[in-house]
Amino acid sequence: MTVRIDPGRLSQLGEAVGSTFCLVTNPQLVDEFTVVRDAPYDKYMTVSLAEGDRFEDLLEKVIPEPAHILVISPGQFFQSPDPELLGGRRKLLAMACNSTPTTITEISHFLGVMERTSAADQEAFSDTFFELAEEARSLQYVDITYGTRAVLEHLSDGLVWNQQAGPVDWGDQQIVPAGEISVLPIEITDFHEDLHLPLEGELVLRGHPILHSGTPLFSRVDQARIHGELAAMREHAIKATVVRGRITALEALSPGAAPAVAMLEHMFAVDSRYRIVWEIGHALNTSLDMMPGNHAMNEVYGGTEGCLHIGLGLTPFTQYHLDIIVPGTRVLSDQGPALIGNPLLPTEERVTETP
Repeated sequence: MTVRIDPGRLSQLGEAVGSTFCLVTNPQLVDEFTVVRDAPYDKYMTVSLAEGDRFEDLLEKVIPEPAHILVISPGQFFQSPDPELLGGRRKLLAMACNSTPTTITEISHFLGVMERTSAADQEAFSDTFFELAEEARSLQYVDITYGTRAVLEHLSDGLVWNQQAGPVDWGDQQIVPAGEISVLPIEITDFHEDLHLPLEGELVLRGHPILHSGTPLFSRVDQARIHGELAAMREHAIKATVVRGRITALEALSPGAAPAVAMLEHMFAVDSRYRIVWEIGHALNTSLDMMPGNHAMNEVYGGTEGCLHIGLGLTPFTQYHLDIIVPGTRVLSDQGPALIGNPLLPTEERVTETP
């Protein structure tokens, strides 16, 4: 049975009339998908992106304007095109499905998430988040269970905020499933080890690690082995001391966390840049149920009130990028209101039983 894609349910794309819907996928997956043609697009097309093909060439020679484009490319690394090449009369959605192993089962699951996601709700969530952030002098990252707190001076000069949520305008592109507001010390495509987030205090690492691999040569076996050790933090907490945006110490808060601590320390020893808390991600996709295992598309898991994840390293500058989803951490304004999570309610962790 093929996997259905219903463009009419991808709410961030907006009005279909007058446009072409274009699915771009790897040759081995072309026959795995059935595109539902209920939305009033002028035309539907499926385009193959094979190993060695350049997406830019498809934009120049194959994909018309105006168009809504969905890229599903687990078999080949997909790099977002420059806005000039995308053009002002296309909208691009790209599934995050190459940095971790992704099968048709995972693709089907997260397509369902995308179809349930409300772009309008995400836009409203984002507006409220930024309104509260603008009124705050600092943001507090608090784990009530373990009594930890880290403080981000989020109004500092030079910080770059990125919103991957809400409707997509003409000429724009979005990673899907959508639902994240992130902050970094520089543009999301760049990295410099002398930069850091103005973050101080203690963070609890207890949740769901995602180990993304980049484009340099790597082994999926090594990726799985490293993730397997880090997975101890799903049940066992680690306390990380952060000074000037760098992790200076790790403490296993239970014996079961030892494998994850050992692997993190090994990563720090091999490449000290992994100590940098390079990204703080405020995820807000409340339609997403996580899949167990190492899946890039779990990153935007937002529970019911939003959910935090932190990012260490950045591909391709480091071999891996490690995201750690930490549902137990709330994000509070120093003025009192919660931006992420509810300090009065227990954290919800929704993980599907799909194998």
